[in-house]
Amino acid sequence: MHVAGHAYELLSPEEVGCIHRNALRILAEVGMEVQNQELLRSLRAFGLEVDLQAERVRFPASVVERFLAEAEKHDWQHAAPRVGASAGLYHGRYHDPSSGELVEWTEERMASYFRLARRLEHVGSASMLGSRIADPTVLEPLYERYYCWKYGAEEGGSIYLDELCPYLLELYQARADWLGRPLPEVFRASVFLIPALKLGRHEAYQVQYFRERGLRVEIGDMYGLGANAPVTLAGGVALNLAEQLALRILDWAWFGVRRLHIGGSLSVLDMRTMIYPYGRPEMAIANLMLAQMARFYGAAYSGHAALSDAKLPSAEAGYQKALTGIPTLLACGSLWMDAGLLSIDEVCSPVQLILDNEFLSALKRFTVEFEVSDESIGFETILAAGPGGQYLDKDHTVRHMRRELWQPRLWSREMLGPWLEGPRRLDADRARELALQAQREAPDPAMLPNDVERELLKIIAQARKVLA
Repeated sequence: MHVAGHAYELLSPEEVGCIHRNALRILAEVGMEVQNQELLRSLRAFGLEVDLQAERVRFPASVVERFLAEAEKHDWQHAAPRVGASAGLYHGRYHDPSSGELVEWTEERMASYFRLARRLEHVGSASMLGSRIADPTVLEPLYERYYCWKYGAEEGGSIYLDELCPYLLELYQARADWLGRPLPEVFRASVFLIPALKLGRHEAYQVQYFRERGLRVEIGDMYGLGANAPVTLAGGVALNLAEQLALRILDWAWFGVRRLHIGGSLSVLDMRTMIYPYGRPEMAIANLMLAQMARFYGAAYSGHAALSDAKLPSAEAGYQKALTGIPTLLACGSLWMDAGLLSIDEVCSPVQLILDNEFLSALKRFTVEFEVSDESIGFETILAAGPGGQYLDKDHTVRHMRRELWQPRLWSREMLGPWLEGPRRLDADRARELALQAQREAPDPAMLPNDVERELLKIIAQARKVLA
């Protein structure tokens, strides 16, 4: 028995049917704009309804139902719950644990942040989208790969410019040769739908460019209630669901992938400031609704969660990460956290990274099996203790305490009196001390062989000459 991953029946059967029915109508009557003639012709050949002039593809209910019937299903009943994390780096600032200031990135800071992420047992890895120190910025996707491979992080897969595609292909071929693996196994690239149901001209070109070479570009999306989706939760969920099903059918048509997976990154548009915040309850509610719809289809589900709008480590940051993280884990049975992030991905904080590592450790307790049996209940021990008894010295306690009880490393473990008599440190103080200690460690050796690094830099230099 474990806590996470049980069905959460937020929607009635009638409400599930209503969302499903409207998602099918969106797919069949609205469809998706795909601004690339080659991609559209391939979809027509696949059997979808395509208007080449309007650059529109529609998905008849019969095609959607056939895909749902033939797709690889997710076994919700037997899936093991899991919590995973990576330290994500996006555009923004570095929270310097020495000064407490938000400063610009340097290569040294980036390498140190990647190293810290690998040292934390519940984070263990890092990823970066774009490059924090690329100059000029048009070459960010190339430097993203270079720095990630050099310092041991996963690339986020940015492309940005059509003109970068040949250079990215060269970089990945060099990586494939270095690792001795097939190119499709090491290739990673992604584009995003910004307006709903529209694969724009540049994103479509990039998908087709790599598709012609046998490589798959992932397509992601994000929704803001009241911005690129209806302001209501039901409308946003129905549109998100329709687009996710459309993207899975495109994967089927273009790459032969039949995995049934639904993703959700659905928050709100703040009507006062026009920002897309992460720390709102609507994100958690949308994840609960979409997880139930995923169960309805037999699809796997992953929801955006455990993020924050707070600018520095604070109570706001902790509350917001818990607000969306815990419900998502309980309903979905899985949670992936971009650890260390604050301010809607604009701040990367070593202090927050260490705080998140502790939170992840506690969350993993929800995924651990616990036993319900005569042995775990321990009736004989209860009988021996009797009324008013205690269990501190019992063999049953010794046998079960380490498995049954989660042990914090960072959170407070003393009463007020001892705390007042000591240095009076809070969790953020302890985390800052650990961050400073990690910062003083000697840097890890670069993970690129010298000849591979020279080859990558040569490719980037050629791109610089042409594009910069």
